[in-house]
Amino acid sequence: MDKSMSSAMNDLALVRRLERGHLAVRTAQQMAATLGLRPASARVRLNRLVQRGVLARPARGTYCLASADHLAVATGIYQPSYASLLAAFEHHGTTTQTARVLDVINPVHSGTMVLHLESGGHRVRFIKVAGRLVFGYQRVFRQGMAATVADREKAVVDTLLLPGHAPLDEAFACIRAGIEPQKAMDYARMTGRQAVMKRLGLLLSIAGLGPDAPMEVRLSGTYVPLDPSLPRRGKFDRCWRVIINRVIE
Repeated sequence: MDKSMSSAMNDLALVRRLERGHLAVRTAQQMAATLGLRPASARVRLNRLVQRGVLARPARGTYCLASADHLAVATGIYQPSYASLLAAFEHHGTTTQTARVLDVINPVHSGTMVLHLESGGHRVRFIKVAGRLVFGYQRVFRQGMAATVADREKAVVDTLLLPGHAPLDEAFACIRAGIEPQKAMDYARMTGRQAVMKRLGLLLSIAGLGPDAPMEVRLSGTYVPLDPSLPRRGKFDRCWRVIINRVIE
């Protein structure tokens, strides 16, 4: 057996081993343990694997299979983290839009990057939030790799919590596609944001999925615009203290 064939077989064996582990992203130390090599020897081997296109470096000091699913990789770089907003709506099938940017909620890092994988370049936006806001996500498997994605209710709440990051219409489309209203309201209360509770309550009411008036929550008398990016002009909803300053379809 020539050297190139032996190398290819070793690469294939490593790929199979990493796929069985279901962990999309590993540190250099974890990779060294997987390879059974000392750190210095592992660095040499890892560099060669990256050069041959077997592995990719999603972030400094981390490695993943170049063939790995982009969502699994993006949510594996920082822990804990999860994909949300339009990427979550796309995952749950409540939108026909394709997320051009993969939004990853986490308590560690903010910024953007491009993941270079076999499937192409994927732009990722890391959104840093307080640790208490990192909840409401589920573990899913994509191409055999574990990823974390907001459930429908949390994706809706995140859209209201982070205005401007995803279209409000997509949150409403998700509500109409089917969510658990009480679960969503519980999530909204957990954010501690009156504006989120008010906007969600109104949207649930419009969709016919929630009470016409607040229950189990005391709302302040301050009115908030349904869409913060638009002027505060429109119908005033007295039950939810929301200025309906745009049409919701």
